[in-house]
Amino acid sequence: MITATAEIRVRYAETDGMGIAYHANYLAWFEVARCALLESIGLSYRQLDADNYLLPVLEAGVRFHAPARFDDRLHVTASITTPPRVRIRVDYEVRLNGRLITAGHTVHAFMNRDGVAIKPPAHVQECFARAFAPAHPAR
Repeated sequence: MITATAEIRVRYAETDGMGIAYHANYLAWFEVARCALLESIGLSYRQLDADNYLLPVLEAGVRFHAPARFDDRLHVTASITTPPRVRIRVDYEVRLNGRLITAGHTVHAFMNRDGVAIKPPAHVQECFARAFAPAHPAR
């Protein structure tokens, strides 16, 4: 499993009339953590895009346990538990002061600019292979 955590500070503009972080913002915060996760293994969304590879969201799910409010400092952790093939599932946890307040997931597919699902490019496969390689291979 690979993980990365991003810190998010809830902005006033991200709250609703009840003073609670608006639910759709969590998907944007998931993206911040997802980008951090990819960068941690040597991948860049910007470079994938420049190389004409897309990772559109095919599925998203969010479960809210407690609200976030203006100026809260959240820790959003993104995790990938298995090496991806064409699809990637990323799981998320949003914590406030160590307490789980939201959990979710997204599923993505590698696609070319024509919208055709493709295998990840070789350099992407190599980055994931290194990230999922055992720390101490069996002898």
